[in-house]
Amino acid sequence: MKTFLLLILFPLSILGQDMTGMWAGYLQVADTKLPYELAISGKGKDLNGYSLIVFTFDGAENIGVKTMELRMKRGRIDIEDGELIYDNYTTPGRRVKLYGSLAWVGKDLNLTLAGTFATRSLDMRAPNENSFKGTVFLQKKTLSAQTRLLARLEEMGLTEKLSFLKQQAGGPPKTVKAPERKNSQPWVADASVKRIDTVERKTQVIRRINFASDSIVINLYDNGEVDGDTISVFLNGKVILSKQGLTATAITKTIYANEIGDSSELVMYAENLGRIPPNSGLLVIRAGYERYQVRFTGDLENSSAVILKRRRL
Repeated sequence: MKTFLLLILFPLSILGQDMTGMWAGYLQVADTKLPYELAISGKGKDLNGYSLIVFTFDGAENIGVKTMELRMKRGRIDIEDGELIYDNYTTPGRRVKLYGSLAWVGKDLNLTLAGTFATRSLDMRAPNENSFKGTVFLQKKTLSAQTRLLARLEEMGLTEKLSFLKQQAGGPPKTVKAPERKNSQPWVADASVKRIDTVERKTQVIRRINFASDSIVINLYDNGEVDGDTISVFLNGKVILSKQGLTATAITKTIYANEIGDSSELVMYAENLGRIPPNSGLLVIRAGYERYQVRFTGDLENSSAVILKRRRL
């Protein structure tokens, strides 16, 4: 009877635990331990978050940050890799997804998460490469603890998305007037591509990036199916790329530190809606060995922006 009652009451005790917060520990494969961290955000069973992994290659520390999908189930949390949003890899990144199933023991700041994980290659040409199995061990950290993941998320302007920090977004998006375009002709892929007239739009800051290099390189791609999306890019209101059609091939632009100064705003302005609205794209920013991925969207009322800040060494 006692065992039966424990099995019945265990899930109820789980529901009372707050799993949100910062977690730090490691992934273990055979005799190798890789530093690993999770930021779990949300409320109740509706969770999301970020992960950070560190591995050493040729003596250099490689760091990758991904979004995470988390699902609360009876007695455990299932985790799954999402999008890679930052890396400083010294070797080309491999398309690998991690899945894990974790149970927890303890209460409050004595909570630990432990379980198993497996990785799966997303390269269909080599499905068995980069496939590993191992164990996970994580401990819950106080918010005052210095974790690499929290520091990285702060630099990327993503801490406001973490529910446990109780931060609010910095006010409503500001309104800016779109630059005038005199005697401009619409870029048209085919008759189904929708042209946007010059209008006043709201600019929403979707990412803040701090960098220390003397220059950054931006690469722009279509985000998904190539459907005629066209954008212009502005740095502090000045056109640096005009009416560029997004495809699977990168549009590349180098921006030097003296052009950015201490802080600048990079705006992606939709010139049309393509065949499949809204206008959407992928912005990849490289600053030295650091790499950031930003997915953006735009329409006839809204533009997306990234704040660039240079760290003084």
